[in-house]
Amino acid sequence: MSNLKTYRVKAAWFDDAEVTLRVDHDILTPALATEINNFWSEADARLAEENDDVVRAVIRLFGSRAIAFFMADGGASIGGGGERYWTDRVIKEQHEGWPDVDSLGILICAVSVDSVGYDSVTLETA
Repeated sequence: MSNLKTYRVKAAWFDDAEVTLRVDHDILTPALATEINNFWSEADARLAEENDDVVRAVIRLFGSRAIAFFMADGGASIGGGGERYWTDRVIKEQHEGWPDVDSLGILICAVSVDSVGYDSVTLETA
């Protein structure tokens, strides 16, 4: 039986950006999370932010990468279905550093990400 938990990752500076992730802790083990975390720069800083919990650090890292992916794609509102598809898209966008979708233990369950639009910016003479 899988050890599943659900997490929400939110962009603190942008109210309209969050992803909900379902994590299988039988797959995303501390050993796998350490491997992923150490691949990317600033591994120690992520660990410090999550009180040395490497699994939480990797979940948060993946969530941040997912939010960035959907912002770059113009935003998204997704829920109920397509978990493997969207997770795989985010992984493939990174090109490296992440295992395949079946070996990661993280699935995107829901997305609510807006993108900066015309009404969100101003124009000033510099």
